[in-house]
Amino acid sequence: MAQVVLEDIYKSFPAQQSQSRQADEDEKLGATAQSASVLRRINLTIADGEFMVLVGPSGCGKSTLLRLIAGLETLTGGNIWVGDRKVNDLPPKARDCAMVFQSYALYPHMTVYDNLAFGLRRTQSGFESPVQRLQRQLAALEVAVTRPFPKAMRYQSVQERRIAQRVSEVAQMLELEPLLGRLPKQLSGGQKQRVALGRAMARNPQVFLMDEPLSNLDAKLRSQTRAQIVKLQRQLGTTTIYVTHDQTEAMTMGDRIAVMNGGQIQQIAAPLELYDRPANQFVAAFIGSPPMNFLTVQVKSPRVLWHPHFQLCLAEGWHQVLAPYQGQSLTLGVRPEHVQVVAESERHLRVQVELIEALGHETYVTVALADLDEPAPRFNIRVAPTLRVSIADPLGLSLNPETIHLFDPQTGEALQPLRTSVPTSP
Repeated sequence: MAQVVLEDIYKSFPAQQSQSRQADEDEKLGATAQSASVLRRINLTIADGEFMVLVGPSGCGKSTLLRLIAGLETLTGGNIWVGDRKVNDLPPKARDCAMVFQSYALYPHMTVYDNLAFGLRRTQSGFESPVQRLQRQLAALEVAVTRPFPKAMRYQSVQERRIAQRVSEVAQMLELEPLLGRLPKQLSGGQKQRVALGRAMARNPQVFLMDEPLSNLDAKLRSQTRAQIVKLQRQLGTTTIYVTHDQTEAMTMGDRIAVMNGGQIQQIAAPLELYDRPANQFVAAFIGSPPMNFLTVQVKSPRVLWHPHFQLCLAEGWHQVLAPYQGQSLTLGVRPEHVQVVAESERHLRVQVELIEALGHETYVTVALADLDEPAPRFNIRVAPTLRVSIADPLGLSLNPETIHLFDPQTGEALQPLRTSVPTSP
């Protein structure tokens, strides 16, 4: 086990010329191909034994970052430390990291046993002296000679006995013992994923790297495997870096979450801190399902927000924060569960129901704001299943000033109220 430190990581790929003629002209002029920047200024420290989740939309660079740690891509700039070793120039096999791929990457001609043992055999043959190599070759010869014999009489080297013991331990942990003799084509998706996970576990590495390992599973199996991965990680205590675009996986699995967008880290925090105190509008919109709703409001006084449908008077802690924005616009954010349905009146948001999604334990309702000159913005709200509404019904919505979020419309950065201290009696 070891901590992983990423220092000022940069990664760029050469931009592909769309036309060969343009490429030839550039070559004649001595022009250098431009590069496409994928990762910029990545600084991240994953503690020993921590479960860190990298989450973000497709194309944000999270899988590329994982491949850089594994050694499958080369750095453009920065340093990667695994434990006390800088691994920038080390090959993947020397980094002591085990990777679980999205596509399982099992060898189709090998049994489950051999797939689990493959990494152990490669590790032992990759770091051996000439004497050890000769011993291994002699042992392989003895194995080949005794292969026609009954199983109980076949020769098994010391190394192979150790591998068999380790494979047995991992198979028992993942409940794969009845499947050891099967080929990958004889396994279900969940069983294949457990084999891929077991192959990584068998090496007992310092770091697990997981690249969206659950994306090929159905919803029920994904939930079961997700819980199993978390349980195993806590049992083994191995530092784990997990990549996903599913914010539900991120919220339920990670000790901390790093939210990425456009090749940069937007915020690093515990799951509930991301939800309650997003650093910017992107994080606020990405974390949470349904996503946060946004409205444009004006600051009429340091504590009053104005909208054509309502006014909000905020707490004392907002006074100094909003003073520079007097008379300007801000982006107000409110989560679907923090909106309360009330009787329609001029004091509240007047909306009309457009879509109803009844899930049984809760209901999501999409509404459109009415009586506005510009195109009516949509609003997602979460209501109790006992509330009966129909398409085109008018509703009133009330916002709680204690649960709203405010963002600078230019930078997208979140504004946080000053926390007023409560005097305590002596």
